[in-house]
Amino acid sequence: TLSVEVRMARVMRVLAVASASMAVASGFMINAPGPALLGARRISGGMSAGVRKSTMLLGSPNKKGGALTVVKSSGPAPANWEAWAEKAPFYETTTTAPRYQSQDWLLYFSTLFTSPVFWRIFSHLLANTLFAVLVWSAYTFWWPALNTFCAGLTTVPHSLTAGALGLLLVFRTNTAYDRFWEARKLWGALVNYTRDIARIAHVHLTGYEREHFLSCLAIFPSILLQHLQRLEPIYRPTLLSKTQLAAISGCLGDSDVNLLWKSRNRPFTLIKMMTAILRKSNTDVKELSRRWKGGDAGENLNAFETRMMQAALISERTVAERGLTEFCNIMGACERIVKSSIPTSYSRHASRFLSMWCFTLPLVLVHTLKWKMIPVVAIICWMLFVIEEVGHIIEDPFNIHLMVAGSGQEDELRIEASLGVLRGDTFERIPATAPHLLENSGNFITPEDYDPAAFHDDYVKAAGK
Repeated sequence: TLSVEVRMARVMRVLAVASASMAVASGFMINAPGPALLGARRISGGMSAGVRKSTMLLGSPNKKGGALTVVKSSGPAPANWEAWAEKAPFYETTTTAPRYQSQDWLLYFSTLFTSPVFWRIFSHLLANTLFAVLVWSAYTFWWPALNTFCAGLTTVPHSLTAGALGLLLVFRTNTAYDRFWEARKLWGALVNYTRDIARIAHVHLTGYEREHFLSCLAIFPSILLQHLQRLEPIYRPTLLSKTQLAAISGCLGDSDVNLLWKSRNRPFTLIKMMTAILRKSNTDVKELSRRWKGGDAGENLNAFETRMMQAALISERTVAERGLTEFCNIMGACERIVKSSIPTSYSRHASRFLSMWCFTLPLVLVHTLKWKMIPVVAIICWMLFVIEEVGHIIEDPFNIHLMVAGSGQEDELRIEASLGVLRGDTFERIPATAPHLLENSGNFITPEDYDPAAFHDDYVKAAGK
């Protein structure tokens, strides 16, 4: 076996040889004679004037190893970014989620008794505290035998089992947080695929096919969230929340909504509707021929244009279909989180273990702490009960509102906050440049055929000047 030093030496020699070979190849290409340069010019012959006149690095063909010279660009005048930075853009930075800060400790401590988590554990905490009061009263006033019994108890059993209790609670909370974080990642993937499919639709679809497809795409996140969430009298008293209604209003007609309301699975029906629109757009001969300026049935297209059209259709449909497939995967994963839970036997055992451990705590502390045992037991029980309850709350991240309704923390995943953003991203017509398409950020339905690449034509015109 070779030593590490020998192996490293061989690797360094191989890298040195490779670097030398690349340097020789680069020098040959830079200092290539006239025909090679002419070949490069022939290759670039089909490119636009703005691209041909872009900045290029060329070597002197007459001098071996000549220095590089810069051919000046004739593109459009560069933008004054400093001046633009002084103007207010549509938005400054992306919205960030609220985060805990160390200086907020006093605020959070002062709101202890208004916390929804506190009131969810209140009955359990009250029962343990009252039992501690009962134990102290019996120990002090009216049950002398308990005095003798508690004097012989020790905290060793609680010390020995505290580790096991801690493991149960930590595993319970970690498992719930895994589900919470998985839901957030799934929704993040949904956001990414929604924008990616919208990108394809804006560029490759036209007319009412484009608008109908974008409408279905824009409401898909809202319909999926409604599919996953349960009703609740305070936060979700109606089938659709105000945020969801704002995100889907004006998108579909009654005939489409009628289909959704009759379907067994509304999000899946939307996916099928988008797939059908995509198929129609890619198989409508007249529309495709009109889009490619090929006459009524493509008779004006030559063989090269026909092959180019076929390649473009295959590419755009493949990307869009892949995105819709991911929608199905995301929907199934979200349903798995909602329809499954942490094993009931585990939750029951953890609850029984915790209750027994806390109910026996006053008996082993009363002889040592006397009346001070009551607040000590209450604080310890509060700490442990809250840890367990946090696991219960975040176990179903799409229905946190059922646990903390009215607290302002119902949208812990910031899902509803993203619905309006996704609708805006889906309908925005930029980079189209027509002024009427930029009104209201493009948040409207229009069958107009516009060129999303018009901005590039503006660039080429400016470069020509």
